[in-house]
Amino acid sequence: MTQIFSGNSLLQKTTKRLTMGLLTCLTIGHIASAQDLNTKPTIVSSLTDNGITTTTYSNGQVVKTVADGYYLDSAFYKNSNVLRSTKPKSYWKLTDRVGVAIPFCKDGEDKSLFLTPGAYNTLSVNRFWGVLGFGLMGGYQNFGVSEDYKGADGQIAKNAKLLGISPSALKYDTQGNYEDFYLLVGPALALPLSKKFNLDVDLKGGLFNTSAARFGAVTTGALGADALVFRTSPSASKNQLGGLLSVDLLYNIAKTWAIGLNAQGFLTSTPYTVVGGDVTPASTKVLTREYTRTHGGCNFGLALSHTFGEKTGNTTYSLLPPPPAPVVCAVPTLQGENGMMYDNGATTIPSFRWKSTSATPENEEYIFKLYKADGSGTPIYQQTTKNANLSLPANVALVNGDDCSFYYYTVQSSVEGKCLSEATAASFGYRAKPVVQAIVAAKPVEDQYMFKIFGGSTATKYFGGASAYKPRRKARKVTSTTSSTVAPTKPADAVAVAKPKRLVPRRKKSVSGTTGVTTYSSTVNYENVATDPNIKWPKDLPLPKNASVYEYEVQRLNAGDCKPTGTVAKYKFYIDPKKPEDIRIIPDKPKK
Repeated sequence: MTQIFSGNSLLQKTTKRLTMGLLTCLTIGHIASAQDLNTKPTIVSSLTDNGITTTTYSNGQVVKTVADGYYLDSAFYKNSNVLRSTKPKSYWKLTDRVGVAIPFCKDGEDKSLFLTPGAYNTLSVNRFWGVLGFGLMGGYQNFGVSEDYKGADGQIAKNAKLLGISPSALKYDTQGNYEDFYLLVGPALALPLSKKFNLDVDLKGGLFNTSAARFGAVTTGALGADALVFRTSPSASKNQLGGLLSVDLLYNIAKTWAIGLNAQGFLTSTPYTVVGGDVTPASTKVLTREYTRTHGGCNFGLALSHTFGEKTGNTTYSLLPPPPAPVVCAVPTLQGENGMMYDNGATTIPSFRWKSTSATPENEEYIFKLYKADGSGTPIYQQTTKNANLSLPANVALVNGDDCSFYYYTVQSSVEGKCLSEATAASFGYRAKPVVQAIVAAKPVEDQYMFKIFGGSTATKYFGGASAYKPRRKARKVTSTTSSTVAPTKPADAVAVAKPKRLVPRRKKSVSGTTGVTTYSSTVNYENVATDPNIKWPKDLPLPKNASVYEYEVQRLNAGDCKPTGTVAKYKFYIDPKKPEDIRIIPDKPKK
């Protein structure tokens, strides 16, 4: 059997795929760029006048570019379709700083290197856009070595003492000072304080190349050769990370030149090597140790800056073409029956018709929604149509048994989904099944009468006193007809009178006195409502002290509103308190 292997390796296949993908991306990018070029508006005209450049594009957009120091007329801002964008002034700034460098470190670490102030020189270049900038900074600084390293507190003296060497036998030497070279990068700020003063701030970070100071001591050994006692020297690992902050207060002496004061602060670390003899007794070995210490300081000096490559800032005002007219949706007008009520059991469906009020009804479509008036607010049927009428499908049932069924529907117009009109609405309903109720015979209404009792005059002359003549005729019974004017009869078994309603007595029109009555009064003594119009002395009305004459008046009350409809009877009667049941009617003309 012969086994066949593919001639293309996995690496070759991967390379081919990456190549094809790259070619495809380049092709698509080229096509997209060509389309952007075709759609990008071209410049129709460009005019510059007094620092203001007006550019008109083929799409109708007008762009006004205002150079720094120039301003548009205030009338320009009245245009409500204006876009404003400001491009800040850009320039390069080169600053050189020189002065005194002062070291500092952690407590006790100065005993190892014994550094003293030195000098520094820093050069930076920044690119500014307005007040913000970014750039590089490079510099050099060095520090001297104090003579204190030769003292009793120094490591040399301590090491010599352990080796048993007399301080007078030591030979000291200083071979080099401490040095720093650095190259940093970071942001910058240029803040104008006034027309003449500026404040520049640089914050940089990067690489420090540090070389520790080189100093030490030897002593005379055997055969006159120098024997090493102690020495400090730079480490092989000189490159360390660090940072620097620089602040310049500058005074503009010319358009592109400024001079001022500088202050700096820096921080890094310093590795160094210590070489000394082994302090072990009878040992002749030389030991080497590696140390790292924190290194920092403050620098103070002068600064000189120069700006170049300045590009004037400008403000761009774009007058955009007017927006297209908004699409307005008109509210349709309903033409179906509104408020129509159908009888119970009717299967009639209302006609849903409307009319467009838009100037272009051919662009409209209508949204129909049908609701049941139960407060849910959820449509039971809705449809979108281009027609101005609609019929409900058969599966939408409106009549709901024998109960009342109320519905309402809304119609809204829409144009290409860009707007939606207010809803216009109408309602309709179906009546409930009528309820058959048994007719109950109405109970006859009992007549009611209002009666009043007036007067209370003493009757002695007319009847001749207690032993004189008394009327023989008794009170007749009054009929219930409205034509009756007299109700004589003595009510043997009188119908009970309704509970009386006592009123405040009031005066009635004065009436001429009756013959035989010494004094006649027209005061209303009693008033009440009863169902029996026949006269009967009320139980709650006190009887007179003497035989007296009163006037009795009866009026029928309307059953509907209880208002008097006419006088039934009106006459005078005689009553003796000794015989209150024997009430006598006084005729208009007494017998002789």
